[in-house]
Amino acid sequence: MNIKIEALIARKIGFASHQNAVPLVRELSLWNQEETTLENLVLTLSTDPDFVESRSWNIDRIHPGDRLSVSDRDIKLNAGYLSGLTESLNADVVMRVSQGETVLVEQRFPTELLARTEWGGLSAMPELLAAFCMPNDPAVDRVLKAASQVLRRAGKKDGIDGYESKSRTRTWELASAIWSGVCSFQLSYALPPASFEQQGQKIRPPSVVLENGVATCLDTALLFAAALEQAGLNALLVMTKGHAFAGVWLQPQEFSQLLTDEASAVRKRLDLKEMLVFETTLATQAPAPSFSRAVAAAERELDDEQFIMAVDVHRARMQKIRPMALVSAVPVDGADDAPPVFEGLEEAPSLPGFDVEINEDASGPAGKLTLWQRKLLDLTTRNRLLHLPDSAKGVRLLCPDPAALEDLLSSGQRIRVVAVPDLKSGGRDEALYEQQNNESLVDEVARQALARGEVLASLEKVKLEATLIDLFRKARSDLEEGGANTLFLAIGFLKWKKSADDPKTYSAPLILLPVKLERKSALSGVTLSLLDEEPRFNLTLLELLRHDFELIIPGLDGELPSDGSGIDVAGIWNSVRRAVRDIPGFEVSTELVLGTFSFAKYLMWKDLNANAAQLLQSPLVKHLLDPDTAGEGFSGSAEFPRPERLDATVTPAQLFAPLPADSSQVAAVVASANTHSFVMDGPPGTGKSQTIANMIAHNLALGRRVLFVAEKRAALDVVFRRLAEKGLGEFCLELHSSKASKVEVLKQLDRAWDVSEALSAEEWEREAARLQTLRSRLNQLVDVLHRRWDNGLTLHQSIGRVVRDHSPQTPRLAWETGTEHDGAEYAGLLDLARRLGLNGSAARDLSGKFGALAQTQWSNAWQAQIAGAAREVPPALDELNAASERLLALTHVPLPVAEVAQVQQLHDLVALILESHGLNLSFAFAPDAAARIEAARRSCQLLESYRELEETLSLDYADEACRRVPVAQLRSEWHEAEGKFWFLGTLAQKKVAKKLASLGGAAGLPDTVGDLAIFERLHAQLLEMDALASDMQSIPGWQGLKSDPVRTLQAVTLAEG
Repeated sequence: MNIKIEALIARKIGFASHQNAVPLVRELSLWNQEETTLENLVLTLSTDPDFVESRSWNIDRIHPGDRLSVSDRDIKLNAGYLSGLTESLNADVVMRVSQGETVLVEQRFPTELLARTEWGGLSAMPELLAAFCMPNDPAVDRVLKAASQVLRRAGKKDGIDGYESKSRTRTWELASAIWSGVCSFQLSYALPPASFEQQGQKIRPPSVVLENGVATCLDTALLFAAALEQAGLNALLVMTKGHAFAGVWLQPQEFSQLLTDEASAVRKRLDLKEMLVFETTLATQAPAPSFSRAVAAAERELDDEQFIMAVDVHRARMQKIRPMALVSAVPVDGADDAPPVFEGLEEAPSLPGFDVEINEDASGPAGKLTLWQRKLLDLTTRNRLLHLPDSAKGVRLLCPDPAALEDLLSSGQRIRVVAVPDLKSGGRDEALYEQQNNESLVDEVARQALARGEVLASLEKVKLEATLIDLFRKARSDLEEGGANTLFLAIGFLKWKKSADDPKTYSAPLILLPVKLERKSALSGVTLSLLDEEPRFNLTLLELLRHDFELIIPGLDGELPSDGSGIDVAGIWNSVRRAVRDIPGFEVSTELVLGTFSFAKYLMWKDLNANAAQLLQSPLVKHLLDPDTAGEGFSGSAEFPRPERLDATVTPAQLFAPLPADSSQVAAVVASANTHSFVMDGPPGTGKSQTIANMIAHNLALGRRVLFVAEKRAALDVVFRRLAEKGLGEFCLELHSSKASKVEVLKQLDRAWDVSEALSAEEWEREAARLQTLRSRLNQLVDVLHRRWDNGLTLHQSIGRVVRDHSPQTPRLAWETGTEHDGAEYAGLLDLARRLGLNGSAARDLSGKFGALAQTQWSNAWQAQIAGAAREVPPALDELNAASERLLALTHVPLPVAEVAQVQQLHDLVALILESHGLNLSFAFAPDAAARIEAARRSCQLLESYRELEETLSLDYADEACRRVPVAQLRSEWHEAEGKFWFLGTLAQKKVAKKLASLGGAAGLPDTVGDLAIFERLHAQLLEMDALASDMQSIPGWQGLKSDPVRTLQAVTLAEG
């Protein structure tokens, strides 16, 4: 039976596969390669040995050529059997397809069963390596106890507290203490199997490692990873060619994927001090090296050529890859006695502080709402509003009086931004100037520049211009995309630390003045001016002080204090100074920086935080926060509009969609007006923006107000433009562009108030009625196309099958008018067609013998004619064979005539013999035959041309007269006669004509000028034929001007053949 089982079986299966729901069968399908439909099949799966529960699938039918994919591949592994394996063994997955009691096909697929503690390698199960990291092994607690003693003896906190301290330094100390704790067990190194990273190996659990004191590189890496994970840290396993070691994230992070195959991804995190890796096998050396040496050794292993992958254990746990379950703890000798502690704890190097937040439990509505708020409020030092590093793109301004600069900007003055001039020109000394004048030279130059309407920047001129242009473009792009200005002049900074002993100081802007950059031309300088927006204090900084330091600074979260010519810069700074004066490491600086800062997420957080109670009243928000208890009110009682029923439920008069829409889009438009909450999803270019525009128009027509919110300004512009093109622009209030100012909003409201109706209600009703009529006619056509007839088919299906299956060989069946078939008759016709197909396949062997017959209509007369003609063929063939034998015997040509092609060859030979009879073709066998044939063809062409020219002469001249006529002399005499007096000239011309006739052997007066020209051409052709005469000897038919060119060409053609 020609049916094929196609299956993708796991190459290796072990107890870890069972624990982590790794499927035995990845893909499974049946392919019917028969020409008949197979019905009532049963597919069964079993294994040898029995390590799974047998499984069967009932299959109703598979049509010829079809592939049936089996989606239900849930096969129960025998956990007890797999857990009891101490050595790997080969196994087979046996699949059978049966029909009743008959087995149609049986296929076996090999796999390998692994021992309980065996990992299958990167080639089979790379992800499951994390399952062999077993933090719950009792031996891990002994390692952590030893690590705690190391910390205590070093004068550190002895608690194994993971990331609770929010310090990378503390994470490094914990990893170092665990290193010392493992080293105290004085382990010995064992060589791993060859190519273990690809083929896998047996893993020694932590208890076995500590009991026997022997471990491979992978064993030590997994031991350290288990201890780090149990300590609350995010561990890594790094695989290189022939080697393995461990790593740890210094702050609560993880890779975006479980497996990372780029060494650069690891190296970049090491450079950022976000993680560390260490060579775990060095813990088996005596004496054991320091932790920093192990770190340096591992970093040298991260070569692109040697690196294979890194396994993120924390990401594995997030993806539900669980540690291997313990059968029983292996007793460790001296479990009650603490091992000798490794000497001392190495001090951590200088590391940056945390820049990520520790995620708390987000279960329950309150936790989810807090998570939303935390995602909007970034209180890490990666936020430019909390730390603006020196490397950040921006322009640092030099201004000894920032308040004066703010007053100038508030008065509407434009300030030019220029580079600091060269203050050392002419040999000036800044230090000497300060000593003599008790003030800084730079401050004095900056003060004078400010008086001229200029502010100095610390950058060189070329770099300053480039940076200002980048800021201008960035601010413009942010405004176009997000609809909000992001360019600010930061006036004053708060220098702060996360803790008093934190070696790093952060710099957060205080006052943010909204500004804009302008440049009239490429040659003119860049000017700075105030934007028509309110200045604001760094609210994110206020929230950080409140959240992390329990410090509240009143009066800065709203309208800022003013001093009559703008905001009170000094007063605001003093308010901050008073608030932080008792906090070590906090200080206000008077720096000025022009840069881009975004408040969008903070403002959303503030709105969410202040209006949380009101937000929780929304059924949608309730459903998102707690779907189980949100109740049925969220989904609404009305059924979501079905596209196929819209024409019956919604008339054109009830639909206000000015833009084209298909049925699914119309359903979304109707649903938007029926209090439905839904998500409209689709790839780019499928009409989502157009559907949104229709939704807005439809709800506007129903008297509703619509708020359209998008992350990007471009999305708002697209929808607004489409509404404006349909005359609805005046009904849209733009709050996302440059028109978001108060004046522009009032102007928009004024224009909307004055809009007049352009279409009367009567016109609308008349157009809606016309559309209803047109739609009804179209629906009637659809009903006809999709009406199901007695035979079970629709007209649409019938047309589709005819178009799909038509071929030139398809017979045309003529049915009587009014013929109809019911389902049973149609099934009978299908069966008849199937049997015709079977009979046709049986008769295909005859098609080669009768394939040449083109007659498609049979009749008795035609049959009689065929029979009569067929009776004449045998005698004719006998006569042909006899004549062929006589000819072949005489010619001694070994040419059999058993096939038609050979008879045709004999016919061609006979034709050549008859054509060449009587012709001397010896020239064809001469060494220069090719040249003579070419000469013959050229001579025939010249002869034909000669005879045609000769016919154009005015008189009948003698043969080859052109040889005797001196054409040049006569033409000269003729021209001489033309130059004489007309009477004498005429006599002279007549004399030349008579001379031409006499020399040419003609009677009468010729056309002297014309004949002379023809004689000249004839003479040239004769000369060319004379040159070819030597090659024309013995060629049949050639006798000079008296030759027979037809016979000559016939001989030449035969010679070529």
